[in-house]
Amino acid sequence: MRSRLVKVITVVLLLCLLASCSNRSADSDSLVKETAVSDESRGPTPTPVPVFPGFEYTVSEPVVGEADGRTRPVTFYRDGNPIEGKITVPEGDGPFKTIIISSGLYAHLGRYSGKAQRYSDYGYAVIEFHFQNGDPPPGYADPEYLGDFIYEQVLDLYAIIDSTEYFPELDRSNIYLYGHSMGGLVSAYAGTLRQTEIKGLLLVDPSFYAADIMNFENEQTITTDIYPLISRCYIPVVIITGTEGSFGEDPHFFDDAREALPDCEYVVIEGADHHMDGDASDKVVDSSVEVMAGWDART
Repeated sequence: MRSRLVKVITVVLLLCLLASCSNRSADSDSLVKETAVSDESRGPTPTPVPVFPGFEYTVSEPVVGEADGRTRPVTFYRDGNPIEGKITVPEGDGPFKTIIISSGLYAHLGRYSGKAQRYSDYGYAVIEFHFQNGDPPPGYADPEYLGDFIYEQVLDLYAIIDSTEYFPELDRSNIYLYGHSMGGLVSAYAGTLRQTEIKGLLLVDPSFYAADIMNFENEQTITTDIYPLISRCYIPVVIITGTEGSFGEDPHFFDDAREALPDCEYVVIEGADHHMDGDASDKVVDSSVEVMAGWDART
């Protein structure tokens, strides 16, 4: 009887061990995507990049163009497809603290170049880029499948973050994500999921409302309930809005976000609307630089 019991226990332990090994292997595969060989005509060979489950992509070495002053055009690559962008750097050698700007819905490349120049005057390097799905459709209609649309933009932002390794003048230990409008929603997702690599989030009139109306045709990997997600975002965040914006007209619009975020500051710019142009553009930069300096003083 005892011999039979020992055999049963041994079998059970072996099965548990095999299951444990199998689970570890599956978990490992979900965290690192294998890279494929890219078409050389589309850019250099991709390098492996860490990814989160459900976010699979490859990144290739960017192609850098001739500088115009402190700004260089750059073609980034995600899954072999180009992402047009540019990098503006301060005077000097660096490495510089770096701000990555995610644009509002269908904004063209260059929409935030004035802000990029002003940030560089403060000593920050700035990356601007144009989302692969960022061209407006006929009639300028909102995306039918907003969930898939945001998912693709998060992947583009992931690729830009990973591509900073190719630029020694960028300080990868000091990367901030700037997101305006729909880009604020994208930056909130990416920044929360990759917060160990991000120093802070600068969210300018972020379109958190859109999380409630996201629908999917293909990918369903992004939660549509943004507040439980950002409640786990422990890096510092600043939300900047205006008194005349489409969202700023309601002073309580961002209350849920401020309550959910563990470390959040709130800046309201008098007279600014949702576009944050003109004087408001400078105030967005100046106020966010002041906030970031306060974050640095804490460390």
